[in-house]
Amino acid sequence: MPDDTHALRHPLTKVDAQYWPAAEVLLSLPTEWRIRRSGSFAWLDPTPSFEWYREFYNSAYRSDPTHGELLRNPRLHRRKQAYFQKRIRRIVAALGHEPAGMLDVGAGDGVFLAAAQAAGYPVMGIELCAEAAEAANAETGVPVLTGDILLDRPPIAAPIDVVVMHHVFEHLLWPLEYLQAVRALLQPGGLFVFEIPQQFTNPIDMVYRALGRRRPFDAYSLHHPYFYSVDSIRQLMKLAGYEIVSLKTWLPGQVFHVDSRLVGTALQGALWVADAVAKKGHVIEVMARPE
Repeated sequence: MPDDTHALRHPLTKVDAQYWPAAEVLLSLPTEWRIRRSGSFAWLDPTPSFEWYREFYNSAYRSDPTHGELLRNPRLHRRKQAYFQKRIRRIVAALGHEPAGMLDVGAGDGVFLAAAQAAGYPVMGIELCAEAAEAANAETGVPVLTGDILLDRPPIAAPIDVVVMHHVFEHLLWPLEYLQAVRALLQPGGLFVFEIPQQFTNPIDMVYRALGRRRPFDAYSLHHPYFYSVDSIRQLMKLAGYEIVSLKTWLPGQVFHVDSRLVGTALQGALWVADAVAKKGHVIEVMARPE
């Protein structure tokens, strides 16, 4: 059973925070799990320990049928490759010069590593799941270390101009400490680039709640100890002493699985408008550098 010893170490949590039943229902959480929120920030209560998550990512998470299906989907793999190729071009433009080294934290299946390598940039990865690290290394030939940059402190070759995390930051139990670890790795003027979901407050989840839809309870219901928004991520980066160079939000190309194409298109259009007006897109991308 997880414990709650880590939750109040997050700088955005408050002891008098309210429970959020609507979010709990959306994830179909069992009764022993709750979601609490303070303003625009929310977290899983009780918050699992690091040891719980290390075991989780090395067993239940990777063996989850939904996760496995995504890893084996060739169409999704090609889309991710194109997606990361565009991101790398944007990273280089924001950095202002070609990176002497890039580090992918939470390298997963190694798609970003392959894209960076194909673009001609020195890159390496680190991954908490040993099986995933081995698979990414075998697939790309890029060195992928196993472990955690904060607690395990594996040997990372300098120089590093860019640190990236793709849907990893929301998994980290001690964000300020990890931001400090990233700062220590970066060369002067370097960039930290990360992508996270904006859960519950985005229009997708709001529509699902209004329609009474639930997501099935599975590994994805527990893999995020924290739930960020644009406002809360801005607060956190300011506390950590980072300057945000770029913050973007957007929606996936297809977010509703409804029988009527007309209804799906109308809903998608409404969500795009909401994102453009209020930055409520399902995905947040941040490029930041230490001040």
